[in-house]
Amino acid sequence: MISEVDMDDNFLGLRARDEFYSGNHIHRASQLILLDPENRILLQKRSPGKFWFPNRYTYSVSGTVADESYEACIAREMLEEIGISVPFRRLFKIPCIRENKGAYHTIFSGRCSEEAASLIRYDPEEATSVEWVELEELHRAVKAEPGNYTPALREGIIKIFKEGCEKYLKN
Repeated sequence: MISEVDMDDNFLGLRARDEFYSGNHIHRASQLILLDPENRILLQKRSPGKFWFPNRYTYSVSGTVADESYEACIAREMLEEIGISVPFRRLFKIPCIRENKGAYHTIFSGRCSEEAASLIRYDPEEATSVEWVELEELHRAVKAEPGNYTPALREGIIKIFKEGCEKYLKN
């Protein structure tokens, strides 16, 4: 069951995941920007079997909020999707827009050590691959080939660079 919210992100109740596929309901999602010691971001390429944005690159971890907080969701999803857990902090929320398929996206950031990075194992049902990318390179790619990235990743990266990386991605 997934949390349904209104246009102001107020909790309305729980619905089955497939009820959101129509686009008639709004849900919550949590995403993690995971950085390594070299300030590269881990991206995952979404599985072709995903309903929303198959075969596109997205955040290191991306999950739909069940009957939990945004924070509990990202902690759970980290373990499920990449097999590690790191301390994280909330950065900002991307408001609900039509291209996001009716979802509020709360973006978190975390940093992992080289040792933790070596332990990352992605879930093949969620992603076909993961890769570390320089932030500047990602910013250029998002602007040059936006269709390769999920709308939430595009919006988040553009916001971070517009407002200043230091503000959001400091140690």
